[in-house]
Amino acid sequence: MRTFKTIVIGGGVGGAGAAMRAAAHGQSVAVIEQRDWGGTTVTRGSTPKKVLLGGVEAHHAYCEQNGPVNVPPVNWSRLTAHRDAVVSQTQERFKQRFQANGITPIEGHAEFLNSRQIRVNGETLTAENFVIATGARPRELALPGSQLIDHSGSFFRSHALPKRLTILGAGVIAFAIAGIASEAGAAVTLIQHNRVALRGFDAELVAALIASLAKQGVQVIFDDELTQVTGQPGDLQVTTKGGRQWSTNAIYSALGRLANVEDLNLKAAQVAVTAHGIQVDEYLQTSNPHIFAVGDCAVTATPNLANYAVFQGKYVGDLLAATTEFPIKYPLQASAVFSIPRLAQVGTGVAAARQDSNHYALRSVNLSQWLTYQRHYDDRAKLVMVVNRQSGQVVGAEAIGYQADVLINYLALLIQQHITPEQLHDTFFAYPSMAADLYGIWTD
Repeated sequence: MRTFKTIVIGGGVGGAGAAMRAAAHGQSVAVIEQRDWGGTTVTRGSTPKKVLLGGVEAHHAYCEQNGPVNVPPVNWSRLTAHRDAVVSQTQERFKQRFQANGITPIEGHAEFLNSRQIRVNGETLTAENFVIATGARPRELALPGSQLIDHSGSFFRSHALPKRLTILGAGVIAFAIAGIASEAGAAVTLIQHNRVALRGFDAELVAALIASLAKQGVQVIFDDELTQVTGQPGDLQVTTKGGRQWSTNAIYSALGRLANVEDLNLKAAQVAVTAHGIQVDEYLQTSNPHIFAVGDCAVTATPNLANYAVFQGKYVGDLLAATTEFPIKYPLQASAVFSIPRLAQVGTGVAAARQDSNHYALRSVNLSQWLTYQRHYDDRAKLVMVVNRQSGQVVGAEAIGYQADVLINYLALLIQQHITPEQLHDTFFAYPSMAADLYGIWTD
């Protein structure tokens, strides 16, 4: 029977953050991973998404520069081969990084025997503390023919691009798939049960994104949902509640995820679980003081995004070593929709500011005539900044454009560090890079 100071259950980005930080403080650490090193982020999420997006964005830029006539199609086979290589290398680096830092990686399913012991591959492991970072799994649908519906992660691992595909949902993942697939030549239909798309983003910028995707042939259907799927894999027919019917080659569900905790035997460890996941306090501590939970499996008031899981993991890793004894406090939130074009936001959202005009003012900047955006034919580029009326400080921003995420990351630094216009103008940026545009953005 092996004994460790800390055992982390889950080898994804959140678990890695906790394990690496705990090991850095001299603790003996083991990481248990049942499926894929790197978790969903590396294998079926952001990593393959970014590789695929890189290929289709290059194609989009070529079309903008040369016109769509006689432009070679996206080489999906070559692109997916490169994706597979990147994912495989990243997974291997995850495991190697653990080993290089004295962390014991163990492959297998973990199940609690009591509050201090787990069983993995028939072996009993003991630890003083545990960190649960098992993530979430796709939500299953209950409708006739649901077995013919794939999860969104399947698209990011696919080797054949369907000519016609249907996406269920209107969140970040749904729009990423729509952007990638449509630019690669697929006919895309996106269906949402209500009229809310990309919740939390400004409705006007979301409408601009939908209009841009419509030019690529993406059809967005609101206030409707699937009621039945028939046919065979590769040749499907869908029927909706509103009476619509169409044929599609594949259906991908992006309708949310559920905490992946049912098979851990948490009852034996005296860990309280709700319908939404593991209940944690402001220290990410469960009902058992020696067990913590981070990432998508934990119930917190934060988005289920990789950067939050990493931040939580590092926080717990420090907490276990008693280097910090204060509740977790998150930095300024920044997020992006990696579609074509991209949407990104930081801080106080434009939608929230519109509902509280007494405290916030909006400052819009049409970026389409700026050199940074003109050279990319980015005629939709726009920035909306949220200004606190009392202090006059910028407290949030949202942008649409092919490089919206880069711009928002710059603004995140300025906002979080409370950079004044004077301080900004005392800083040199390479010209004419995007950073040099900040001189004209940060003041009226």
